Formats: sequence, structure tokens, C-alpha cells
Amino acid sequence: MRYTLGTDQTAAKRLEQLASFFNPFSRQFIQQQVTAPVTSALDLGCGPGFTTAMLAEATGCPNIYGLDSSARFLKAAASRFTRYRFLKHDVSRTPFPVRGDLIYTRFLLTHLKHQAALVNQWVQQLNVDGMLLIEETDAIETENEVFKKYVQVTEGLIASQGGFLYAGRLLADAHYDAEVDYNRPVSIPVPNSICASWYYPNTVSVWKREAYIRERVSEKERRKIAEEIREIEESGDRRKGIIWTLRRVVLRRV
Repeated sequence: MRYTLGTDQTAAKRLEQLASFFNPFSRQFIQQQVTAPVTSALDLGCGPGFTTAMLAEATGCPNIYGLDSSARFLKAAASRFTRYRFLKHDVSRTPFPVRGDLIYTRFLLTHLKHQAALVNQWVQQLNVDGMLLIEETDAIETENEVFKKYVQVTEGLIASQGGFLYAGRLLADAHYDAEVDYNRPVSIPVPNSICASWYYPNTVSVWKREAYIRERVSEKERRKIAEEIREIEESGDRRKGIIWTLRRVVLRRV
């Protein structure tokens, strides 16, 4: 699999910032759903390990594995989070190198194809009565014009590589070869400056190297969008002018 937004240092920093904001919400979700002890847990698309550490903290599980296809991310994760095991594996392919009582993933299916079918394959990597917890983007809503433009361009870029930014929508009514314990959206308002800190790095890295964007957005317009987003980040604007809605799905293998 390929990460649309890269695996370099800039991408790792952005994932750290995303984790800093979303991990408290995800930790609460996991703790609400996982009420019995688990002995092994997998974090799919673990990146540089921030969700893996959160998963460990949320569950108290003694055996935590992070799976990712990026050697660069895995090296960074193993260096920072030495208590967990990180394994190189393309999670679009099964079987996994390990099985689990719990599998967790967030913001991963966006970058993959055949999302619902893949989820059913993941279920088969669980131990009997194991749980798969998923959080994926269902909607991003804002009246901020530069944020709207950024999201529109990013949605097109992801689609050009076979993914779908709003993968959560595909999960709402999908058929699952599992018991569905939970399938609901949750809306999370995000402060403008925090959202800008996620978006700006991509405008000066990913947007420069991706032909899809260079062919559709002029250099002048790219610079203008980047400057406007940077200004929002530097302003420290705490108004919550953008709302991320996540689709949360909990499946149980029977």
C-alpha cells in the first residue's frame, strides 16, 4: 500500500499532531467498547507509533503489535516506543503475521481500495470473539474557504490513487461477516489553528511533488493556499470552524 501523504519526517510530524488531538477521543471510545481484558492487540497502519501507544494505554494489553508497510515509520516507532513490537506488513494483505483479541485502526481505509471487503478479511485475523474497532472520516465540514479548497484538492488526490477520503461513509451500510456491536458517527469540532497545523505541511511538501496537484492547481494558487493556511496556524485561532465527523464501527468475530 502507499500512503498518499507520504512517510517522510514531515508526514511523521503531522501524524504526531493528529494523534495529539484525536488520541484522547479514541482512547475514550476504545475504553467504552473494550470492557474485558485482552491479551493481544494489533494497531493497523501504526505509522510512527502514536496510535499504538494510545491503544496500549487504553487497554492495558500486555502484547501490543503495530503493523505498517513503511520501514521508515517502523524504525521511528521502535525507537520511541520500546515496549511494543512493530512489524513490517502490508495490511491490505492477509494473513497477518500475528493474530489478536483486538484489532484497531484509524484513518487508514481512506488510503486503501475495496474497503468493506478488506474489513471482512481483517475480521478473520481476530481470535474467536475478538473485536475490530475502526475510526474513519465520514465528513469534513467548514465554512472557511481556504479549508474547503484544501479538502477538495486532497479528496481528489486520494481518489486519484484509488482511495476515498470519506471511507467512513462506505462502512455505514456495508455487509459484514461479523457481529456488528456498534456503527455510528461522532462529530468532533477542531480549532482552526490546530487544523491548519495539519494542513499546512502538506501544501509545501506533498502538493509540490504530486503530479495530480501540479497539473490542477497552479503554483501561484498553491502558494496562496499555503500562505493563508500558515497565517491561520500562526494566529493561534481557537475558534472551532471545522468539524470532522468520524464513523466508528465495532465488529466481533463469532
